[in-house]
Amino acid sequence: MQGGTIVSFTTIRHPPAGLPDVPMQLGLVALDSGAQVIGQILSEHPMIGDRVTPRMRLARVTAQGLRIYEVAYESLARVSVQDDFVFEGYILALTGPSGVGKSTVSKILSKALSEYVTPVPILTTREAKECDESEYIYIAHEEFVSLQDRGLLAAATHIPSNTEDRLYGYRASDITKIWKQGRIPVVVTEMHLLQGLSRTFGRRAILSCGLLPPGRSRRAMLSQLLHRLRSRGRDSEESIADRVKNAGADLDFFTQRRELFDHLLVNDDLTSVVDALKGHVLRAQEEKA
Repeated sequence: MQGGTIVSFTTIRHPPAGLPDVPMQLGLVALDSGAQVIGQILSEHPMIGDRVTPRMRLARVTAQGLRIYEVAYESLARVSVQDDFVFEGYILALTGPSGVGKSTVSKILSKALSEYVTPVPILTTREAKECDESEYIYIAHEEFVSLQDRGLLAAATHIPSNTEDRLYGYRASDITKIWKQGRIPVVVTEMHLLQGLSRTFGRRAILSCGLLPPGRSRRAMLSQLLHRLRSRGRDSEESIADRVKNAGADLDFFTQRRELFDHLLVNDDLTSVVDALKGHVLRAQEEKA
């Protein structure tokens, strides 16, 4: 009886015998403990990344009159921007698999365009690492879940790991505060965080840039990521294995949800990538003016 996040779901048009003969949503839910379960999703229009809470429901009644209950999952209210907030800008989102260089690009870009952009702090439940700088805010697992349940996170995700508790998210208030200062929030995301931000603020509010590793094939790109993760010397082999496994889904996401990206950039030359992003930001600023 734990809350969690929808990882994937499907609609079963013709349920098997013994279940009500009406379409039902069946989803894979990542629980707060890190475990994953399959259960019925009670929401009318579920979305990947939605926060769900468990609910006991009557599944069926046997011929002998025995009432059978099961655990189903109901979506909580999605985060919404305050009614009195007037959108005056956009979010620059850098999305890609672990090891592709998102954080490095964000830091360099933030310095190069310091008069325009401000990085948004990332909330996380994982332990602090020596290589971390000021981009993270470390909070307890329970506090993170409380923020989700109270609708205070613009986007949140659980990244599977065998070695650590890895919940990540962005507070809506941090983003709107930067907007009200007349600046551009810069976020580092993966597929679930990007979708969460798009649902919260609308797709038009995202200047979405996907970062890809060099390589002519999926296998070559994953090999590049593996090399980069090992070269930076920050993670154990077990952690690297987790990250490379998750990176495969991240790479597929670029093709499956191409509509969520304005630009796809191959990060084989850091200077070129930063220059390209600077151009996109400055053009967007000119269009806004």
